[in-house]
Amino acid sequence: MIRTNKWKKLCLILLSAVLLSVGCGKEELADVIDLAVSENERSEVVCVSSDRYVHNTLNEDQQIVYDEMLGAIMNMEEIVRLSTTDESDVKRCYDAICADYGEIFWVDQCSYRQILLFGRACAVNFTVKYAYTPEEVENYKKQMQPVIDGYLERLEECESDYEKTEVLYRKLIREVDYDMSAENNQNILSVFLGKKTVCQGYACAMQYLLQQSGIPCVIVTGIAQGQPHAWNMAMLDGDYYYIDVTWGNTDFLGESGNAAGSINYGYLNITSEELLINHQPKVDFPLSICDSTENNYYVKKKLYFDSWDPNAIGAKIARAFEKDKDSISVKLADGEMLTRAKSYFIDEQHITDYCVGISQIYYVQDTELHILTIYF
Repeated sequence: MIRTNKWKKLCLILLSAVLLSVGCGKEELADVIDLAVSENERSEVVCVSSDRYVHNTLNEDQQIVYDEMLGAIMNMEEIVRLSTTDESDVKRCYDAICADYGEIFWVDQCSYRQILLFGRACAVNFTVKYAYTPEEVENYKKQMQPVIDGYLERLEECESDYEKTEVLYRKLIREVDYDMSAENNQNILSVFLGKKTVCQGYACAMQYLLQQSGIPCVIVTGIAQGQPHAWNMAMLDGDYYYIDVTWGNTDFLGESGNAAGSINYGYLNITSEELLINHQPKVDFPLSICDSTENNYYVKKKLYFDSWDPNAIGAKIARAFEKDKDSISVKLADGEMLTRAKSYFIDEQHITDYCVGISQIYYVQDTELHILTIYF
């Protein structure tokens, strides 16, 4: 909460008179006058982000700065005086907003300026440049809303947190192509209007939709395959899991043959240990340790095997074949079991013992997550 300080305002006005009398610089005098005016105009800031992950990792003072900045962005204000004098707070709070609010598409760039009096910081101005006018923003929102409603209505039909993530993961991959040349590919416009996006667009859409459906979710950025990347961390039934929609898209992974255009469920609700094999988070907020496997896709579908049981694995493969499924994936406990499964079912062709009449197959191994996928 920010309260008007009449004494501070009076002191600033008196200081401006003194500075004027001694012939101070115009910029410094303007800053003092601006400070006096802004002190009079400040009002209480309302927090609307108590359910947001990164907001809740900040200390109380930083949360106020976060709320001030978010309020300015949501109301499309061009400049706001912040209640901090620490420039590092500004960057941290802006990055936190970007991680917590995937729906913000209208910001072009932000900057800040520390105001100094006699060499000492006394305030920080936060300035925002917008990519669109308020009218354009409202128009885009209206265009997107029917599409967003379609996603949310489908999520309302789900009976569990896990089901929401599976439905959304699959729906985004099937309905939105990965395309580096997509317009607005760093925000949700590319997802809901363009139907083509990249990792940032997927992550923004996943965060926004899950949060709207009652599942806490955050956007995580970092490095993967040596390139900047974005994915999500979401809380399901009290535990956090990582989700990477982009890596679930086999077109992004460059797979060919029967794998092209299919869905890789290997990155749906995985642990920190699994994610860190090939992802490097680069964020300045703490990340929860994701160590639960209860809501992992393969565990939920009973496609995870922690001991070697060829008949149990073969039965899963046979059931998918009999139901005319395009493919079947199984996750093994380690690399040794993956090698053993590939040797038994593929090299030694024991798959014919379980899939009567099968003539040819195509398979893919994920040696990092120990997944064997067979395409019929």
